Amino acid sequence: MLLTLDDSQHTNYSGFLATKSPIRPPARDPRVRLVPGNVVLFWQDEHQPHAIEVIDGAIRAVRLWSDGTRQIVTFFWPGSIIAPAALQRYTAETLTRCTLRPREDVVADEPGGTDQALLASLRLLAATGKNSATIRMAWFLLQIREHLPRDTVRSNAFRVVIPRNDIADYLGMTLETACRTLATFRAQGLIDLPTRKTICYIDIPRLIRIASSQSEGATA
Repeated sequence: MLLTLDDSQHTNYSGFLATKSPIRPPARDPRVRLVPGNVVLFWQDEHQPHAIEVIDGAIRAVRLWSDGTRQIVTFFWPGSIIAPAALQRYTAETLTRCTLRPREDVVADEPGGTDQALLASLRLLAATGKNSATIRMAWFLLQIREHLPRDTVRSNAFRVVIPRNDIADYLGMTLETACRTLATFRAQGLIDLPTRKTICYIDIPRLIRIASSQSEGATA
């Protein structure tokens, strides 16, 4: 279900929405905004005039289909730039508290928002396609590893900022399959899951071999 916001409680900051009270621009750059988690930055089919640079935090891009279903097409991490578009092909929602900055210098020379969403969808399709749930999950864990923030309690652990239902949605599997696959990886000594929101990568070479292997049958 897509987030709903009361427009009377929000202010538009150069192409993205953010609540008024929690946002305090750092002194160094007045354009930078701190946006809480679970906030819609822009809606699908909405005009987004400026690019958005993600300085910190995580954002999901969600496509809503005519039958009411939704599909997560990609995630944006620190260093990502969300391209502007006359009509965005997805809704952008903050997963965590984010530090964002509008980028007026990113114009027509850069890929448009539509192209950006299409490329993300094609990459996802190529990676998940006919692959099994095991291969898809291994690929996903390797993809997000460099983006996850370190856990402040366990030095060898990372914080998983993406909910498991979002992981399942993104990889095209059921929540039960996603949880079962993670549990299998843990039992096999590939990863550890100290808590539901933390992960330790134990055997990255084996994860790479799994992600690179050929599928013998998809599981969903």
